[in-house]
This record gives sequence, structure tokens and C-alpha cells, in this order.
Amino acid sequence: MESNAEQTARSGKTETLNEVLIRLGYLQSETPATQEQVLVAILTRIQRMHTEWYTLMTEHWDWLVVLQCMQDHGFFKSNPARPPFAAFDQWLRHNEVPQLLAHCSVRNLTYVNKKIAGARYPWTNVQWEPYVLKRWRVTYDTLAKMLKQLQDTNTCSETTV
Repeated sequence: MESNAEQTARSGKTETLNEVLIRLGYLQSETPATQEQVLVAILTRIQRMHTEWYTLMTEHWDWLVVLQCMQDHGFFKSNPARPPFAAFDQWLRHNEVPQLLAHCSVRNLTYVNKKIAGARYPWTNVQWEPYVLKRWRVTYDTLAKMLKQLQDTNTCSETTV
């Protein structure tokens, strides 16, 4: 029996983000998913993604990249004067986002934000480990593509947490 991935590859048909998340087991196919359910599935998926050389989210402060990307795409409130680290940590816990290798904490987010002087993507002119910045850029770009697809599909009413 052929898998959905093989059938899709042979037919030349591209899968939607939701179809991929369902096929990989991050969403259930029986009921339509809400925007928050898809967002949780995306955040779970990004933690399991890797390149040839590294896993995208391995360090606790990698959640800063996720927060910034969500803010840039309108999925989380933005406050340039005071980043909403506590609200983001609370949102992750409230929505039961699994934290696999990297665990979000206000302390870690605050620490790295101070170290990079509040810089945002693409983190140019930042004095930090070059391999971390490279991984952050790949993580941001990958997550941004998924969030853009979520915006385009408009699964639910547009809300910002």
C-alpha cells in the first residue's frame, strides 16, 4: 500500500500545510482544526525539524526566535518597550505546546534578549555565537513559511494572543 507522501510525489500535487501536519500526526483529520490548534502543531513540528547538520531548536533561548517570528506575523502581541516574555511562556503552557529539547522560560528569554541587546531577525551586528545565529536564521525562515501558509489559509477568525 502506498503512503500519502508517495502518492503526492507521483501525482505532482502539492500538500497544504494542514495536510502535511495531519500526515505527520500533529493534527487530527476528523475535525477541522482551529487556528490555535494549527499553531500548536506548527510549534511542535518546528522543534522536531533539522537540517543535515543540526536540529533547529535545541537550546532554551531558541524560543526567542519563535516569539519574534510569531510577533512579526501577527500571531502574538508585540511591545517594543517591553517584550512579552511572561505572556508568551504562559501562552505556551496554556495551549500545552510540548517543549521537547528546548524549554521556554522567562529567565532564558530575558537573558538572551539582553545579550543581543534586543536585536531582531536577521540579527545582524549581533555579538553572539555565529553557529547559533545561523541556526536562528534557518529556524526563523522555516517557521515564517509555515506561519505565512497559516495566514493564507485563514483557518479561523484572525485573533492575536
